[in-house]
Amino acid sequence: MKILYLIIGSLLLCVGVFAQHKESQNILDKLLWDDKMLNLMLDTRVDFQTIFDNGSLDEASFEGQTLKLWIVGEVVPGIRYRVRQRLNKPQTPLREGYSAATDQAWLAFDVGGEKWTFTVGKQSVQFGTFEYDYNPADIYQGTMAFNDLDAYKTGVNVAYKFLGQVMNLQLVNSDAPQFASEEYKKKALAMNILWEGDLLRGVIKTRCAYGAFQHEKTKFYNWLTAGLQVNAHKFTTELDYYLGPRDMDYGSVVGIDNLGTRSVRDQSLSLNLKYDFGKWKPFVKGTWNQRHDKAYGKNAYENLGIQAVMEFYPFTNKLIKDLRFHAVYAYSNTNFEGEFNGKSNDDTHTILVGTRWLFKVK
Repeated sequence: MKILYLIIGSLLLCVGVFAQHKESQNILDKLLWDDKMLNLMLDTRVDFQTIFDNGSLDEASFEGQTLKLWIVGEVVPGIRYRVRQRLNKPQTPLREGYSAATDQAWLAFDVGGEKWTFTVGKQSVQFGTFEYDYNPADIYQGTMAFNDLDAYKTGVNVAYKFLGQVMNLQLVNSDAPQFASEEYKKKALAMNILWEGDLLRGVIKTRCAYGAFQHEKTKFYNWLTAGLQVNAHKFTTELDYYLGPRDMDYGSVVGIDNLGTRSVRDQSLSLNLKYDFGKWKPFVKGTWNQRHDKAYGKNAYENLGIQAVMEFYPFTNKLIKDLRFHAVYAYSNTNFEGEFNGKSNDDTHTILVGTRWLFKVK
């Protein structure tokens, strides 16, 4: 009789294990074949880049600008995820538990009929401006602030939607060297408030933010970032502004190897004018940057830039509709001031011709 009980028990255990395996297999099958649950995408951009610095040819080469893997989906209605991994960046580990090549790795939960969204994990820091909201693969010559700000940090964001507006409150790590002191970086946090506005049924949109980044126990670096977008049929204008202090080593800009980390106040301004002809999408963008060195009590330099861009999307097939070709001419002038006013202005001309494709693998 004991042997019979043992056989029956073993059979029931096998049935339970098989049922669990079948349930797991069902979930795996959904992840592999349900497009809504699992989407794999590759993001790549390659340019032939020519740079003339002060009249001399400085570079003429093919450059792989972007190679990223996207994993995105919705597990069940109201629960979404995204992982974005840069494949052309060193996998340097960070204290957050992610590598430096992991741009994003988050879960988002919609609550209350999608009025509230809670996002947890590594995510974009909630700076304002429309420039900052672009995928870096779509930026050819960004502002100084866009290029230098540490864009991705681990934390939590709470978004509330009302009347077409979205208010975001975010708490993330503030361990970037430009914000946290070396002694305090393991316990420094940052708070960001972002208003994503939509007025006049999309004619006017905003991205305005305030951020407080902890440097030491009672010292914070405060940033103001604001973006205004005006849409008139196929014409779009974007005006963006950044203002804030941080610690930077800008020796490479002024040609000094041992300058060291300096306390600076940075400003950046950009104006972007775009028109949508359908397959052809040209735009002109101007930028202005200023770096004020607090220790010197003077501006270190100002920079003016202009770029003309033509993007061409030749295909309508959904698999390759995001494949584009682009041609860019950009000019940048840096005027050195204060302690560096003896340096000659730096003039840079850049020509880019390339292609970018965000395509779905699965």
